[in-house]
Amino acid sequence: MPLPPDISSDDYYKLLGVDRSASDNEVAKAYKKLALKYHPDKNPDDKENAEQIFKVITEAYEVLREPEKRKAYDQFGKRGVQAGADGSDGETGGGVSFQHADELFRAFFSGTDPFCMHQDDDDRGFFLNGGGLRGGSGMVFRTGMSRAGGGMPRGMFDAFGALPGTRFQGSGRDCKHAQQSVPPMYTLPRRTTVVIRHLTQSQEYNGKIGRISGWDGCKGRYKVELEGSTSLSMRPSNLTQQCQVQVVGIESQPELNGQFGTILNYQAQQERYQVRLKVRMANGKEIVGLHPSHIILERGTRVVIQGLTNEQFNGQMAQIVDIDQDAGRYTVQCQSGKTIKIKFGNVLC
Repeated sequence: MPLPPDISSDDYYKLLGVDRSASDNEVAKAYKKLALKYHPDKNPDDKENAEQIFKVITEAYEVLREPEKRKAYDQFGKRGVQAGADGSDGETGGGVSFQHADELFRAFFSGTDPFCMHQDDDDRGFFLNGGGLRGGSGMVFRTGMSRAGGGMPRGMFDAFGALPGTRFQGSGRDCKHAQQSVPPMYTLPRRTTVVIRHLTQSQEYNGKIGRISGWDGCKGRYKVELEGSTSLSMRPSNLTQQCQVQVVGIESQPELNGQFGTILNYQAQQERYQVRLKVRMANGKEIVGLHPSHIILERGTRVVIQGLTNEQFNGQMAQIVDIDQDAGRYTVQCQSGKTIKIKFGNVLC
């Protein structure tokens, strides 16, 4: 019998409400139900709290859906997942970003709008489980391949987890956009909060805060919606994400190390982020200027590469896929398709 989920629990199994012997299908089903319930878009009156719960749910699902991670977690707990299967001490920067959580959520539904489909509590709902696809009433999958064997090998899905060439018909419950083109994984997800910076023309928009509403791959620009009805077409280099960071490596003010904060903007001339700390300093200071090398961005954050001697990567958009705090390096998947390791200071968010 399924356990009731406990979103306040530090145990991934209890959080999702599944037994430790739960199958991949049961884990996926539990994630689906909770993710739909706590997604910020479904909780407009309590978005901040919902986002935190949504990220924790994703963190649990990411571990329990991967056999090796689940084995390490079962043996060593969170420490085993963060530091490696040997259970040695260490951290990777912790948690997942909302961007990464939302990307996985959308990929789970293969690029369709999850809120426009039948969301039944039984297995008739549409979801991924163990690499396979299931379709509920009103959904037709046309993949051009046999379903013999019951699953699909790794590499069969595109960058966002969707099956290339899959078409969806009849999404159910008034869904008007069942077929959607998914932006590249290195681009900022829709609804990402950004601040505009360093425009030489239309300087009145510098410092304005908006949200990403789309990506034009032909022009290489984002569509940014400001408050009101203003919509702008912006280059990635003129945007800074207002994302969560952790402070590291400051020798002159060691009390800042380990602190968490939110990026407010980036000053290119000073090469400093303006960061609002979650906890004020002893002198009452709340906003500090930090070099990119002194912050850790969350896994899943989209970035622009800068300052490498190998100039072929400079200016490329990328996504952080792993963090090595001890080495002071990110592993990023680049716009070109290559995966490289670079220092914290060689990316801008």
